[in-house]
Amino acid sequence: MSTNVSIIVRACLISSLFSLVACGSSGSTPELPSSSSEASSSSSSETSSSASAPAMTAPDDPLEPHATVAEMGIGINLGNTLDAYPNEGDWALPAQEQYLEDFNEAGFQHVRIPATWDDHTAESAPYAVDSERMNRAEEVVDWALDQGFYVILNAHHERWIWEGEGLTEEKRARFEAIWTQIAERFSGKSHRLMFEILNEPIGLSAEQTNQLKADILPIIRAQNPTRLVIISGHNYSGVHTLSDIDLPDDDYLIANFHSYDPWAFAGQCTRRWGSEADRSELAQIYATAAAWREQSGVPVMLNEFGVAKFDFQNPENVCELEDRLAYIGHHVNLAIENGIPATFWDDGGSFSTYDREAGTWGPEKDVLVAPNNP
Repeated sequence: MSTNVSIIVRACLISSLFSLVACGSSGSTPELPSSSSEASSSSSSETSSSASAPAMTAPDDPLEPHATVAEMGIGINLGNTLDAYPNEGDWALPAQEQYLEDFNEAGFQHVRIPATWDDHTAESAPYAVDSERMNRAEEVVDWALDQGFYVILNAHHERWIWEGEGLTEEKRARFEAIWTQIAERFSGKSHRLMFEILNEPIGLSAEQTNQLKADILPIIRAQNPTRLVIISGHNYSGVHTLSDIDLPDDDYLIANFHSYDPWAFAGQCTRRWGSEADRSELAQIYATAAAWREQSGVPVMLNEFGVAKFDFQNPENVCELEDRLAYIGHHVNLAIENGIPATFWDDGGSFSTYDREAGTWGPEKDVLVAPNNP
């Protein structure tokens, strides 16, 4: 049996099984972009997620990938929230609808909702996702869609896939089951909702990452034939891994990469940032992504970028605000200049610009949203 046939059969078996059980620095002044022409960063459950029917919305037209990317602008991650493990609230304040309203009022144009499914999925077949987790994910997605955002929902900290014995057939079946349930639950949503198959597969090779993507995409397509799907390279999804992507024959794909370069500045706060060399290195990252887009014909986005206020592992290491704003501004300028939508990593903590408790914004926000409000 060929690999493609095996994938399809496996997807059908999983889908059928669930229908049976569930029925259903430099010291320089930061650049403040002012216009689009000048500028542009737990426990397992026995209840299936399909126990309650998906909230259907009026059908809308499929989105063309390049045109959609051109409209996404600068967005924001609702980080350390549904992606926290084992439970939402363990890493940052739980999501509230007000956060999405504030994101919209601030001027962001898309929202990425990272979600970790492991601690909310049974460890034996049929690998049912907790109905509570699925309902909660749908609630937060609906909040974002109600604000008019383009929305990205993913599988985020799924390290169980490669830890221990590595990527076994059982783990592959479990991940396929998770995506079968997500694909079914959200199949009736607006096309403004996009799926991202897997965030930063740091323990998988390029070949394994490509194979897992090849396993999951047909499962998504069975229920969502024209929904945009976001794919990435392996490891931490650096821009260099775009060239390792084995592109499926699919008309509704967007590729993504991440950039916190250089990490010694953006994550560890052990150096300054803002020299001409620093700016050139960041520009080269965007040039690499743009060149891959032209060669592949697939649009590209940067769905994580940002800079820490301090290294949470070594809080005595602090990133200078002046450098942080300059760095974020340069990311934004390069993103807009290269036609690459970018999603700022806001984790409610060191990487944040939005204070969830107070409902207020730090100075990073104005740099981020300036090109969204020409």
